[in-house]
Amino acid sequence: SETNSLPSRAVLPGGPLRSMSHDHHMHHGGGSEEMDPDAFCAGTGTVMMQGFQFAIGSSQPCAMFLFPGWVLDSAGTYVGGCFAAMLFPICIVGIQMVRELAASTEIAPSATLCFDLLNAVSYGFQMMFSYLAMLLVMLYETGIFFSLLLGFVISYFLLLRFKRTQKTQTREDPTAVQNAPCCSPS
Repeated sequence: SETNSLPSRAVLPGGPLRSMSHDHHMHHGGGSEEMDPDAFCAGTGTVMMQGFQFAIGSSQPCAMFLFPGWVLDSAGTYVGGCFAAMLFPICIVGIQMVRELAASTEIAPSATLCFDLLNAVSYGFQMMFSYLAMLLVMLYETGIFFSLLLGFVISYFLLLRFKRTQKTQTREDPTAVQNAPCCSPS
């Protein structure tokens, strides 16, 4: 019979490799921990809630904002996290607006390589903010989710205003002196 040459558990420098759990939730309240009724939330942060809920209240797990250590465990950090979440879509659309404006600008043929490289890098940042926004939605934290939606509403409004301004500027006669009765076209 053929024997398996691989060990049943891999051993890493830090110790044996434990089986991976696909439970993304931090477990709270187990053991002898006591809940503080005045706490903003419970625990050291979780990356996914059990469906949409607010991470507010001594019995609710605290939300982790993208990185370990960025735990929304007080009213100030929670409001700050919501504000930061609102800025992500604004950054996404802002980068898009800059890229569109730059694409409509004529550049010298000798500068196209540098221009295309900067455009590609800015597209990379746009995608980074998009994926981070997706990860924030996956927290299933209601306040963060609605903050993201508000950010998308604000950024879309700004995008519409920007595009209307661009259309208005291209329709105007560039040689006319504005608001001068003697020089304005009739």
